[in-house]
Amino acid sequence: DGDVDQADFGYFQECFSGAFVPQNDPKCQGAKLDPYDDDVDMDDFAIFLQCFAGPKIPTDPDCANP
Repeated sequence: DGDVDQADFGYFQECFSGAFVPQNDPKCQGAKLDPYDDDVDMDDFAIFLQCFAGPKIPTDPDCANP
């Protein structure tokens, strides 16, 4: 929907696996923001926070690029 808000945070929380715990659920591929591993952990969360802006606030499409 073009923004990163609380709904996206809920999705991220559902997919959080922790460091070194691979996240293999197909619905969670979008939560793997860190391109260097297959888990969803604090590194991915740091990238998520770079993109978080709020509802109906367009997000820079390149915000997740490390």
